[in-house]
Amino acid sequence: MNGFVNVLKPVGATASDVVVCVKHILHEKKVGHLGTLDPGASGVLPVAVGQGTKLFNLLTNKVKRYRAFFTFGKTTDTLDSYGAVIGKCEKIPTEQELLAVLPSFVGQIDQVPPEYSAISVGGVRAYKLARQGENISLNARKITIYEIDLLSQRSADTFVADIKCSGGTYIRSIARDLAAACGTVGYMSGLIRLSSGCFELSNAYTLEEIGNLGRSCVLDITYPLADLPVYNVESERYDDLDHGRIVRANFDEYRKIYCQGTFFGVGRASNGILKLEYYLKNALQE
Repeated sequence: MNGFVNVLKPVGATASDVVVCVKHILHEKKVGHLGTLDPGASGVLPVAVGQGTKLFNLLTNKVKRYRAFFTFGKTTDTLDSYGAVIGKCEKIPTEQELLAVLPSFVGQIDQVPPEYSAISVGGVRAYKLARQGENISLNARKITIYEIDLLSQRSADTFVADIKCSGGTYIRSIARDLAAACGTVGYMSGLIRLSSGCFELSNAYTLEEIGNLGRSCVLDITYPLADLPVYNVESERYDDLDHGRIVRANFDEYRKIYCQGTFFGVGRASNGILKLEYYLKNALQE
């Protein structure tokens, strides 16, 4: 079984918990998620099955969309509702104040990840060091926020926003930095991932549904590759392609590689030679 499952992760479960469940339901050994989602968050969690796991590096940096809940006036050590309160401020920004600073968050920006994150620091996860009381200094990283739209004020201190951003963006850091821009403190009090690349909330399956449907909920291995153009290798080069011999090509971007109607995988040319970086022959669902 090779492909992907679009999982609707529930609040409370870790991404690893979801992987274990999918493994058990589908009776597959090779299963992995395409980018983590915090235990307190819910929503889209794409899970690769079988040879779909080979595409991890190609798919993890896709554009993502979130619905975020930002609470102002206090903050926590984890920057979410599961952490201990470490700061308070009487100031709660108004809708007008938030709208005034939001444009400065759109585009490519430098973002410092939360201390409680899975980033490796000297070979150790940052959140483990934070739990041990270690002082952590994480470097800022380039991320891109394509859109951030303030939707509503949910309560006296909480606002709701939709965010479209690049992979690697920490919504908890946006909560921290947005509050600072308004002269106060804040944290992310809720989060729903609406999409991850082509995986949408509208066609995601709960774990219960996956348990009932089994392999029928597994999407074709080419499903997340729909935006890649097709490159057809000449029919007479089938054996060369199949055995890793030199095949000439002159394109730089990734393409889906076919020959004689057979899907071989994903590749691109380097110095005029086709490099099949993701070999997926025979990976299509029967």
